[in-house]
Amino acid sequence: MEVGKYHSLGNGIQVRQSKNKDFTYYHSYRDKIDNKVKRKKLFTTHEANPKAYSNAILMANNVLESDVEEQEQKTIDKKYTLRSMKTFYFESKKEEKHQELKRRYKSLSLKQLLDSTIYKNKMQNTTKEVKRFDKAFLNSSIIDVDIRDIKRQDVKDVFNKEIHTLSEKSVSILLSMLVTIVNYSLKEDEDIDCKNPFQYVDLKLKNTNNKRTRYLSKDEITNLLIECKEYTKDKNVFNSVYLAILSGARKASILNITKKSINFDTKTLHLYNLKSEKYYSVVLNKEALNYFKNYLKDFDNDEYIIRPNDPRRRKKQPMRDVPKRVITIMDKMFNVGLNKQDNEQRNDVVNFHTLRRTVATNLALDNVSIYKIMRLLNHSTTKQTQDYLNLTDLNMSQDIENTHSNYYEYEKIQKETKESSLSALEYLSFLEKDDFSSLHDVSNFKKQIENWSFKLENEFDDNFTVDKFSTVEHLKHYLEYRNEFSTINEYYEEINLTI
Repeated sequence: MEVGKYHSLGNGIQVRQSKNKDFTYYHSYRDKIDNKVKRKKLFTTHEANPKAYSNAILMANNVLESDVEEQEQKTIDKKYTLRSMKTFYFESKKEEKHQELKRRYKSLSLKQLLDSTIYKNKMQNTTKEVKRFDKAFLNSSIIDVDIRDIKRQDVKDVFNKEIHTLSEKSVSILLSMLVTIVNYSLKEDEDIDCKNPFQYVDLKLKNTNNKRTRYLSKDEITNLLIECKEYTKDKNVFNSVYLAILSGARKASILNITKKSINFDTKTLHLYNLKSEKYYSVVLNKEALNYFKNYLKDFDNDEYIIRPNDPRRRKKQPMRDVPKRVITIMDKMFNVGLNKQDNEQRNDVVNFHTLRRTVATNLALDNVSIYKIMRLLNHSTTKQTQDYLNLTDLNMSQDIENTHSNYYEYEKIQKETKESSLSALEYLSFLEKDDFSSLHDVSNFKKQIENWSFKLENEFDDNFTVDKFSTVEHLKHYLEYRNEFSTINEYYEEINLTI
């Protein structure tokens, strides 16, 4: 018998001889709780004989029964609290998001990915959800109660007595979050045998879909800009409001604007929509271009326009929020006498997001087409813009609305038709001349052509270049499905497609 090596004797029994000639018996088995193979030491003896083997089998059965009972008792004694479930859920989601971003941007090294703005913003979204949970429930009476002991009345008491100052929409979102967190744990951990106490809890909510309709008039916009400009201690106060008025963008997009986001040659501001993960552009007027040309002359290209005043804190990452002074000024000018905690009055409260609705609503009142407003807001459909602005209250003609909606669909179909009839270079020429294609659309397609060229050169040995494909549609099809065939002839025979 080789010293130090495990030798199987059958029935899950193994023996190993040590250097001092003693024999140690072990039992290998599959754990019924976690389904993993485990090895447990039974005893050590000076002899290896049938009697020792029989004793090992008998002891193994007793040890196994004892281990199962112990594991079952641990499961019974273990507490499954909202605190532990929250940690498990968000850590899992954070890891899932990390892996998703690694797959999506696989051309980047891990360091490049971790340093990228997109990665930081996407991971920050998870952090925001954690903060929202902590703010509402971290000090609640049910945070450390076993989930199996929580009753529906306990849930109602938390929402009605402990976090009752929130809007009904926020309450609805938080309740949905609790349902999701607990359902995730129940699904992933089969040992938890109970129902979700947050499921089907009726909190008698009435206005969960309330939409804010407050917007600023042109005079109010002017007065707000003047008030912010006069606050000279922090230039971010004026800049954040000014950029919001110029672009109609969301707060997150504004906080991510850098010096290089402004193209002074094309007179455009390039923005990133964190919701749809797409870039888009808006046109800047002469006054705005002159202002930022002077203001940004000492900025690096990668520096964020909304940045910490302390130079020691100016890292290459966006600020988390606009200055609190902005909200203070808005409260003083527009929110006097309003109770922000009241579900009815909160719809009249002016906040930073009101500026986005303000820009779009004033354009609508000036008879700017809904299609152009949709492009400015970076919405995907005119219906989304209509619902956002509640345009029925603005007496806009339904006929005009339908016309622009149909035109948008027409433009979408036209681009799809061009892809099936033009080559990549011809389609690029079409985008450059198309009135509704932005410079960024053109730039993105040029990058797409470069990616296609790289893929053709590195993944296949068919000696094809982008210009050999008669249409963009054929090129996309080839790149998507070519890997499924060993030769180009097999590809042709299968799909009956001519390049």
